[in-house]
Amino acid sequence: MSNQPTEQHRALFEQAQQYEAGSDPYNAVKLYKLVAREAPQWEQPYLRLGQLYKYRREWKPTLYYNKRAVTLDVSNRQAWWDVGLAATAIGKLKQARRVWDKFGWSPQKQYSLKPVSVRLQFQNQFEVMWAQRVSPCLGYIRSIPQPASGRRYGDLVLIDNVVRGYHSSGMYRLPIYDELGLKKCGHYGAYSCTLLSAGEDDIKLLQQLCLEQNLGFEVWGNAAQAATVRDSGGKPEYYAFNWDTAPELLVAIAARQEAEVLSVLKNWEVISLKSFTGFRAHQIL
Repeated sequence: MSNQPTEQHRALFEQAQQYEAGSDPYNAVKLYKLVAREAPQWEQPYLRLGQLYKYRREWKPTLYYNKRAVTLDVSNRQAWWDVGLAATAIGKLKQARRVWDKFGWSPQKQYSLKPVSVRLQFQNQFEVMWAQRVSPCLGYIRSIPQPASGRRYGDLVLIDNVVRGYHSSGMYRLPIYDELGLKKCGHYGAYSCTLLSAGEDDIKLLQQLCLEQNLGFEVWGNAAQAATVRDSGGKPEYYAFNWDTAPELLVAIAARQEAEVLSVLKNWEVISLKSFTGFRAHQIL
């Protein structure tokens, strides 16, 4: 059987793409499935269904349709990657490892992976976070997300491989990938306070004290300074700013127990001779 679709199949496929572009996934899925049934040797409807279900975070159909796609086009690296992602998401780890082998990945390589920037979307907002990858599609959050995001420092999350923008400062320019769901909760709480008249050395001291106690640390006061531009490729650019040493600076600390945070802050006061106010424990939704 030829894998070339008829003109009618192509027309239906294009109509499905229009539905998809118009934010009508229901009708897009119906037409893609119709084309897949009538032209089963054409990989394109399987690829689109795999992508649609991936971004809806429905992992079983994501796995099914991407596997169908790679049986028809074994050279499609994105479809193979999505097979590995979906297999990881639903716990089929042996299947995922077979896929990652094709990309030259092995578990021993996790220790050489660098942090990546991950975009978390929630309540019509977004936040760019740091994550430490432990596999091609998994990473631990190493920023302290805003409480409304539903994510915590230390959460293990699924990470896409499609570049959505770039995270830049004076020292680096890193690609940003979408976060695609929670795999394992890190069980860290988020706490914040305002540092009074703290200089850069004082902020670094608090960061070091947190690190020594395995606590997360982040300056939330810089969040309002985030800015974006668009580069020539049309992808947004997110700029990281240096620490602001204003008279009052909002910082966040991630810990499993409130007492751990208060102990570190008290030690910081003794060493730095500075003070803090407005201590708060946040409820993570």
